[in-house]
Amino acid sequence: MPRLDADRVAAWRAFGVVAADVQRKVEAGLVDDYDLPLAWFEILASLQAAGGSMRVGELCEVLHELASSLSRRLDRLEEHGFVSRTATPVPDDRRAVTVTLTPDGRAEWRDANVTYRRMVQQHFASVLSDSDIAALHRIFGKLES
Repeated sequence: MPRLDADRVAAWRAFGVVAADVQRKVEAGLVDDYDLPLAWFEILASLQAAGGSMRVGELCEVLHELASSLSRRLDRLEEHGFVSRTATPVPDDRRAVTVTLTPDGRAEWRDANVTYRRMVQQHFASVLSDSDIAALHRIFGKLES
């Protein structure tokens, strides 16, 4: 295993700074166009990718979130009419809740997805070659636990 040297620490810091910067730029586009924070968009996108609904626990896993943090965001999304939450009859788990995209939530995701993709293209994908993308996938694969 390589030692934690100055070069590796610098790479770690650069990774965090660049990731945060690109996320801020993507979020700025979503907020400017739809008044939609990136964290909300990620929830809508995850639900859309899952066919429109998921249990809260599954959504936490997909988003790598704690239930308490996600709950506050779901409250806001529900207030805006983008999602609904219903109790799920699961034996031995009275807390099971399913989150479902509403028609307004699907429309918001569909419209915001255009901005999201444009911002990802502009601030991330357009500056990377195919070999850069392959290297990132290889690196991220190593980092996944």
